[in-house]
Amino acid sequence: MEIFWLLIRWIHVIAAVVWIGGNLILAMVIVPYFRQNLPPVQRIQLLTQIGKRFEPIVWGCVGILFFTGIANIFEAIGLGSSSGSEGINSFMRTLLIKLILFIALLILTALHGFVFGPRLSAAIEGLDPETEELPPQVKQLRKQMSIVSSFMGVVSLLILLAAVALRMGI
Repeated sequence: MEIFWLLIRWIHVIAAVVWIGGNLILAMVIVPYFRQNLPPVQRIQLLTQIGKRFEPIVWGCVGILFFTGIANIFEAIGLGSSSGSEGINSFMRTLLIKLILFIALLILTALHGFVFGPRLSAAIEGLDPETEELPPQVKQLRKQMSIVSSFMGVVSLLILLAAVALRMGI
């Protein structure tokens, strides 16, 4: 049975690495590179294409994280019940924080992919790809996407912190 739980945890970690790591690579490597080397319209077009390719991977990871997370909770509560109520209370508090952060990240991801992304794509349609100055409406949408993306990054890192705290029993 230990191998089963090992595989569940391993799959959970892999899904988290792919989702959160992919977002961080986009934010820390790809976007800054595009910002230095591409005009704004081309940058938005390419990031939209990358986002569309990454989206099914993201939602697949979300599903995996949901189901493996539930399995991990059952396994941890089963093992934790012999360690006393203080350990369970600490575990449940940290777990609740992690779940709230996970839900927040889901909402931010949905806003990014299903609201702001399509709006921004529609707003740049018909613009010359070499345009250096964006219309005010596009600038505003881009700023909103940037804010949502920043929150996604912060919440992602907080989820990782909560995961480490769970493993440490904090």
